[in-house]
Amino acid sequence: MASFSVFLPPGAQATPERIVFLRDGFSTPAFLFGPVWLLWKRAWMPAATVVALLSLLTLLAQLPGASPILSVFLGLALAIWLGLEGRQILGWSLKRRGYVESDVIIAENEDEAEEVYFARMDAMTGAHHAAETAA
Repeated sequence: MASFSVFLPPGAQATPERIVFLRDGFSTPAFLFGPVWLLWKRAWMPAATVVALLSLLTLLAQLPGASPILSVFLGLALAIWLGLEGRQILGWSLKRRGYVESDVIIAENEDEAEEVYFARMDAMTGAHHAAETAA
């Protein structure tokens, strides 16, 4: 079982298609593709930061007396960090764009997380509607 953070879009734009489910845990695409993955997920500032860090590592490797092994090690460390923290970085980026973290769902996969979330919302809406009707 995995946990999924649920992010609602800002304002009245909370259509089901715009709700984002982020699975906690290691992200292989973030590890392998780093900045491209961040750009694909529309995390512009983190992508620019990672590109700047990779550029800096490349420049440091070109310095006289610099060890290329150290540069490779640091690049690998950055990739591992992105794999471990990529989803949290996406959550931060969503919050910057006005999204609100509204729930955490425990499920096997994203489809099941969506089913559980929307079933909860339907149940809450039904309970709220029943309370209004009784009043």
